[in-house]
Amino acid sequence: MVNLNYEINSNTNAIIGLGKTSKVIEAEKEIEISMPPTDIIRYSCEYFGSTFEGRVKSAQKMLGMKYKLPVIIEETREIIFFPIKSYTNINVCWISLNNITHYEEYENKSKIYFRTGQPQIMDISLESLENQILRASKLLLILKSRKTTKF
Repeated sequence: MVNLNYEINSNTNAIIGLGKTSKVIEAEKEIEISMPPTDIIRYSCEYFGSTFEGRVKSAQKMLGMKYKLPVIIEETREIIFFPIKSYTNINVCWISLNNITHYEEYENKSKIYFRTGQPQIMDISLESLENQILRASKLLLILKSRKTTKF
């Protein structure tokens, strides 16, 4: 069964691009969505009260970078996703920073383990994955520091 819309939530581990559709990997299930991955990210940003473009622009300012930026989907639950290639690529995969427990190199790719223990092999080098995790972690730290700053 293919769903038309999907809101990212705390159980969403990854969104894998399959052309014009996506496979969403949650803690307990996989769902096919009839939207490309970045459209799911865009829809979820709007669902939680912002725009994808606004999220990207703020990440650019906070991180001082322009490409393959992580995106804050929802602030209060600190849901942050990062792409493993350009988000304009229809087969991009987006990964939840919050749900990764560990990762390792696997045949020139990366094997990512999520909180549920399930591994997912992604077509990204370990070095690139670590760089993306570092960017997303930096964004999370900035978000946390701003939440605790008193005026």
